[in-house]
This record gives sequence, C-alpha cells and structure tokens, in this order.
Amino acid sequence: MKVEIKGVEFCNKGAELMLYAIIRALTSHVQGCEIVLAPGYLLPYERRAKLGAWQKFSFRFLGIDWTWLGNVLPSPVRQQLRHFGIVAERDIDVVLDASGFAYGDKWGANNFKQTLKQLKRIKKRKVPYIFLPQAFGPFKNEIKNKLMRNIVSHSTFVIARDPVSLAHLKALKARQGDNKITLFPDFTPLVDSRYIEVPISLPDNLVSIIPNYKVFSHQDEQRYDKYIQFLVDTITCIRSFGLTPILLNHEGERDHQICLDVSAMLQEKPLILSELNALEVKKVIASSLFCVSSRFHGCVSSLSQGIPALATSWNHKYEELFDYYECSDFIIDIDTSISTTYDLVAHLIEERETIAEGLHVRAKAHRASVEMMWTEVLEHVKR
Repeated sequence: MKVEIKGVEFCNKGAELMLYAIIRALTSHVQGCEIVLAPGYLLPYERRAKLGAWQKFSFRFLGIDWTWLGNVLPSPVRQQLRHFGIVAERDIDVVLDASGFAYGDKWGANNFKQTLKQLKRIKKRKVPYIFLPQAFGPFKNEIKNKLMRNIVSHSTFVIARDPVSLAHLKALKARQGDNKITLFPDFTPLVDSRYIEVPISLPDNLVSIIPNYKVFSHQDEQRYDKYIQFLVDTITCIRSFGLTPILLNHEGERDHQICLDVSAMLQEKPLILSELNALEVKKVIASSLFCVSSRFHGCVSSLSQGIPALATSWNHKYEELFDYYECSDFIIDIDTSISTTYDLVAHLIEERETIAEGLHVRAKAHRASVEMMWTEVLEHVKR
C-alpha cells in the first residue's frame, strides 16, 4: 500500500513532527505500508531518501500542474520509473493531508484549486483522501468558500483540530459534507522525545523562547519592532529570576533572523539553537522549565509534555489549544507591559509543579483522543 502524505516539510518543525507522527502510526498499524512524498525545496531529496519515501511524479511549470501526465503513462513506463524511486499518482492508494493550516481566507486560492483537481482525479479510482487534524477557515471569501465546499464533498474524511475550525467547516453546508466532518486534536503528542539526544549541552534552568515571523507578517514595521522588543523584554524578565533563556528556531531563515535581531539588542547574547530537527527541538522543549512560544507546535510540544507555556497568538488555533489544556490565562499579547509579563513568569515559576501536574492530566486525555482518531482514520486506509 502506497500512502501519499501531503502538507509536510522539513523546514517547519511542526510539519516535520506531523510527518513523523503519521509514519509512526502507519508503520505500527498498516503492514507493508510505503510512504510517498512530492518533491519540493522544503522536501529535499536527501531528507526524503533517508525516510525510504517514494517520490511522486509531480511538478509544476509555467504555473500549470503537470502531475496528471504521470497518470497517462503506459504501465511499462511507470514500472521503469519505479527503478528511479518515482511513482505516478494513479499508483497511490491513500492520500493523507496534514497541511496544518492551509485552507482559509488567509491564504491564496491556488492551493484550494490544486487540491480539488487532485480530489477529482483520484475519486475516479475511489482512492481515499483524508484531511488529518488541522485548522480550517474562515471561508468568507466567495471563491474559496465554493472551492472548499467542493473539496469537502469530494473528500473521504475531514478532521478539524479545534471547535472554531469545525464551525467554519459546518458553515460551508457542503453537499455530502456533515457526515464526513469530525473533531480531533493535534496528533503530534504521540511522537516520543524521551530517548532523543540533542547534539549540544543544554544549560541548567532552561527557558525556551520560540519566535514566529507570522506574528507581524503582512503588517507594518511598527508591529515588527514591537514584537522584537517584547521578546527582548521577556528575556530580560526571565533572566531576572536567575533562569537561562535561549532562542529556539522552530522553522527557518525568517525565524532565525528574528533570533539574530533579538540577540543584537541584548548585551548578554542568548544561546540560539537553529539547526535541530523536529525531534531534537521537541527534546529541548521537554528539557525546559517553561516555554514562551509563538509557534503552534512549539506550544503543543510544550503543553503535551507537561511543560508550562506562555503563547503569543496570531490565530484562533492558539486560543483553542490553550482552552483544551485549561490554561487560557497563559495567552499573552505582545503589547503586554513588562510588569504583566513579570507577574506571569513569577506565577509560572511559583506554581510550576501544580501547573505541570494539570497539564499531564490533559496530555494523557489528548494522547488517548489521538489514538481514537487513528483508529477511525485507519479504518478508511485499510479498506
């Protein structure tokens, strides 16, 4: 069985973590399962090869998706392509979409269109297309609303990651829609970091600071300056308690640049960790006293391992996650005064054990819910 995994990559550590989570579930429960990944600069050949992944015959040129060409190749030609590790779309048995947050008014319509085209092609062969837990919506744009209605209608199973996303999907009123839409939380907590070794000696009393350029993207320069100052103030505040803040890059060059800009404003330069893989990043988070994260999966990796976290939110998915873990008071705005930040940090330190205990209880329920999700998903995969 060949399973295509969409929406994952190696640059964004959350997307990489979702890839590992899917592979873990498939190899544990589906005998003889082989994964397929489409080529791309965020999925370089060397990294795909280490996973033993087949390469999907998929490419775009002059703004046109030519993937369908692989489907019209004669069988002997497709067999020859397999010698090069390439499989055509028509040889794929299941598609799992783990895009995280790619379907909503915030994004362009092109991704909607490409997904719908693929759905229409594979539905002719009755190939399941399953949206794993992710954030959706809103769909107020008329064009995207119509596209998403068709996407839901043609899909096999659509899983919203939070109640707000679920409401956005239900509001579409897609033909053949409601019966295939359901709710489950993020599925990365089952990826275990306990036995992962980090290739660097970590300091004691560690606090991880995880930036995200999306906090200020598409906004004015003043918002950027405000965010940098917020991170500088937060680091200064954490140091005043005798703790050691580090800057942990959870994505790529843009987040790394934030780390450099923050460091440049501090006399005492913090440690910057920027070349770790997703499992190593999760291990660093597990080794922290607490985290200050602007990345969603940085927050998930923190809370689901019983590590308290403060989060800066730029999308409903943060509020929904912290509501799920019953710690919504730990959502913090970058306009927050340094005195308020100080009080929150002091509270985290003083009540850390009690907070962590509550997080572990919620994390256990979270993992159980993910196991239930995979039971339902794998029923569709194994058909």
